[in-house]
Amino acid sequence: MRLTRRSVLGMMLASAAHAAGPPARERTVVLFSTDADPDLSLATLELRKLYLGFTVRHDGHLLRPIRNRSDETLDAVFLQYVVSMSEEIYERRLLELSLQQGRPRPIEVNSLDALVREMATPHGVSFAWHSDLARIPGAHLIRVLWRA
Repeated sequence: MRLTRRSVLGMMLASAAHAAGPPARERTVVLFSTDADPDLSLATLELRKLYLGFTVRHDGHLLRPIRNRSDETLDAVFLQYVVSMSEEIYERRLLELSLQQGRPRPIEVNSLDALVREMATPHGVSFAWHSDLARIPGAHLIRVLWRA
């Protein structure tokens, strides 16, 4: 059996979730926005493009990707289920697109408080634990990305 980076990342994600012990409740990573638009839905390809710095519009507005790096498991879910790349390949791709085409990097935050501040600006899209959505004013669920 040949191991690919994606399968290794999946095994790491599963072992990290297992090492945390049995959760008191199900852990779910969700994609959300603070825009009140009930029709906001992003196809998988649109979401991937958004986090690679490509222009993605919804109802004429530019969406702003915000990468939530406040938790290792969240980051692993992002890399596997949103951009489908390893950390190294993702960073290399962002650098390449930035240098060759001038594409901006997504905003990165390292805490829930920083995420709340960034999401206060219109048209932001990010991901977080479902249990943290209550702490983010005006957060509207777009879809579930991962469930443990």
